[in-house]
Amino acid sequence: MQIRNLDTFYWIATLRSFRGAAEKLNLTQPAISARIQMLEQDLGTPVFLRQTRNAELTPAGRQLLPFAEKYMRLEQDILAAFSGHARIEQTIRLGASETIVASWLPVFLSQLSQSHPGLSFDLMVDSTDNLRNALVARELDLAFLMGPVAEVSVTNTDLCAFEMIFAAAPQVASLHKSWSLRDIGAQTVLTFAQNTKPSRQIREMLAPQSRRAPAMTTSSSLGALIRLAGTGFGICAVPRAVIESELASGGLVELDTEVRLPPIAFTASFVSGSPISSLMNTLAQEATRFLSRNPIGGHVERALGPVPLSPDGSAIP
Repeated sequence: MQIRNLDTFYWIATLRSFRGAAEKLNLTQPAISARIQMLEQDLGTPVFLRQTRNAELTPAGRQLLPFAEKYMRLEQDILAAFSGHARIEQTIRLGASETIVASWLPVFLSQLSQSHPGLSFDLMVDSTDNLRNALVARELDLAFLMGPVAEVSVTNTDLCAFEMIFAAAPQVASLHKSWSLRDIGAQTVLTFAQNTKPSRQIREMLAPQSRRAPAMTTSSSLGALIRLAGTGFGICAVPRAVIESELASGGLVELDTEVRLPPIAFTASFVSGSPISSLMNTLAQEATRFLSRNPIGGHVERALGPVPLSPDGSAIP
């Protein structure tokens, strides 16, 4: 029995998809199917049910899975044991929120490539909600997202938190010398996607200020929000770290206001107990060490926790 066929079986069973395993292993679906056929011939029994929507295991497949998991863990142990002596090639499926990508991730991956030259990354940049779903579905190995992920199967490591601010184009920012919550609510507020925690917090904050629903434009693309704000379309509520260049150039101006938004917190999250969870934990710890050595603009300590707010949105002293 060829070991690579057991590896293929593990990924199909884990992802519950021949197509997903093909993408993970960078193979065609016919090649994946051929490997499983060879494995079934060696074992003398089918390991997957045919003609089902998902890759469902037969009784023999369920019996085989614990052995495949042991093999995968052994493979990771071998890689770890010889990582200091040999170049180990491995691709990590990494998901990251745009806030992370726009601030410190490029520098972190660049430094990581020096200390772990055998690692490569298949990067997915998306909203936290989509990243969470992909992680739980085993479509990602590691995710840097607004966490923690409330799943028993997921381990969360605190990474960082970012200060949130209100900013607008100069012609909009000059409308008021000092912006009250009511003033902000009279404008269109541009912020994270509708189902995210920051978006909900802003909506709840603005709702009592008007009889109508708050005017909000939400998106998972921070770049789109920043460009809209730059045209004078509205006020953006985003992490300071992602608009530092716009603030420095004067393209955006931070509003003078006592209204304070809670910082947004990020975690490094990965599925516990998987064969590569030890490596994912190592990468999560590498990220925390990197952040401790490299202060990021707009970064605030996780220990601060949410900023308590009064009903008018100002910080409680």
